[in-house]
Amino acid sequence: MTRAEIYQRVTGILVKTFELDPADIRPESRLFEDLDLDSIDAVDMFVELHEITGRRIDPQVARKIRTVEDIVTMVEAELAGTPPATAD
Repeated sequence: MTRAEIYQRVTGILVKTFELDPADIRPESRLFEDLDLDSIDAVDMFVELHEITGRRIDPQVARKIRTVEDIVTMVEAELAGTPPATAD
């Protein structure tokens, strides 16, 4: 799956699950501040991501995710079988 395909899947999840407007979703969109997700929404998102990756998301990695781009990077790394490089 390409990075663009991952982005499309993530965007689709955000639109379908959280009823967000696709026009509001950009790679730099912050999940909590810009898209108004909360911690329960984040859990729901990771359940959906499990469907894509087939893996449970490491809680330490999940805590560092702030933007849509971070999600795409994390999914890409999970699909490649490598830990994502995230800023601390």
